[in-house]
Amino acid sequence: MGPLGHFSVGLAAKPAVPKVPLGVLLLATWILDALAIILGFAGIEQGGAAGLPWSHGLFMAIIWSVVAALMTARIYHEQRAGLIVGLLVFSHWVLDFISHPIPFSSFSWRSWQWSYGHPLPSDLPLFWGSSPKVGLGLYNSISAVEATALEFGMFIAGVAVYASYVARKRQPGRREAA
Repeated sequence: MGPLGHFSVGLAAKPAVPKVPLGVLLLATWILDALAIILGFAGIEQGGAAGLPWSHGLFMAIIWSVVAALMTARIYHEQRAGLIVGLLVFSHWVLDFISHPIPFSSFSWRSWQWSYGHPLPSDLPLFWGSSPKVGLGLYNSISAVEATALEFGMFIAGVAVYASYVARKRQPGRREAA
């Protein structure tokens, strides 16, 4: 799943945690990709056949989610904020599990289609690089146009939830929940 799909979940979560800035919620949904980039530059993750076990493996996604939850609960002095942020971090893995593998290597801007040839194998490790890999492969079976429409649709839904929250919050005489 691309950033818009992930960000949609952060936008939709804002009403549940008014104390936490929107930027923190959006970062929580994208932190696994940020870790993949950082760990890739550091030479810790290579991707390819090994996958991305330190950022996108199920086991490590759970660890990163728990770390984010504990840090957030401590910073905002609110267990609910920690729980929601931890769930947002884990939502990244869930959305990737549904959509991966993503055949970017065979993408063509000319036709705006994935070049299938054959479906790509699952690429999300359960534990480390040599462990079984999982992924339902939604993006293996739909076109790039459909994938883009799906992500924009999710993003619009997230923006609608967030905009509704902001509008309710701005109503005269309404007290903000602490």
